[in-house]
Amino acid sequence: MKFTNNLLGLRIKAVNTPRHNRITRALHWVLAPSFFLLAASGFYIHKPGGVRCFRSMDAARKVHFAAQYFFGFYFLSRAYYAVVSRDYRKLFPGSDDIATASGFAAYELFLKKKEPKYPKYNPGQKLLFSQMAILFITQLFTGAALYSSGKLQVLTRFFGGLHNTRLVHYLAAVALTGTVSGHMYFAFTDSLEKLKSIITGYFRPK
Repeated sequence: MKFTNNLLGLRIKAVNTPRHNRITRALHWVLAPSFFLLAASGFYIHKPGGVRCFRSMDAARKVHFAAQYFFGFYFLSRAYYAVVSRDYRKLFPGSDDIATASGFAAYELFLKKKEPKYPKYNPGQKLLFSQMAILFITQLFTGAALYSSGKLQVLTRFFGGLHNTRLVHYLAAVALTGTVSGHMYFAFTDSLEKLKSIITGYFRPK
């Protein structure tokens, strides 16, 4: 595998390697707070007694509606950047990831001691990104249908009515919370240097 690096595509120890540029870092920090606010307010709206982080339903709805615009901005901007820069090739699984998936799974299940090396993201992360993309689109469509009391409610027909749209929106939120948890698990257990790169933009191989 070829690594994005400082010399002929080779990874050099103790030398800073670009990992996340300014655009992807900025968009990541638009997504992170908007997602957590959407999740917290959404689960409160679904069941006020289950989440005690808002004073009232009105406060939760205002937070939810404000955060959804940042979430929509992130998704559209990130999708545009991924296509224009061809960055999507680093985000979604390819033939190389399928070929090395068994070795990655063996390492994650503690059946293999040596950690496999990947240019940027491992197969597990790429699989989660693929799931996130599908769930993001689902949330945007179902959320738009639930938010609108006018023309956009025609979208509910694709899900079998308003009740089913609410159910799909809720289940997608639960699934999305799980995928984000998986992403955070990989981020916190992989490498501290890689974790810091989402702030600094650079990764220093050891």
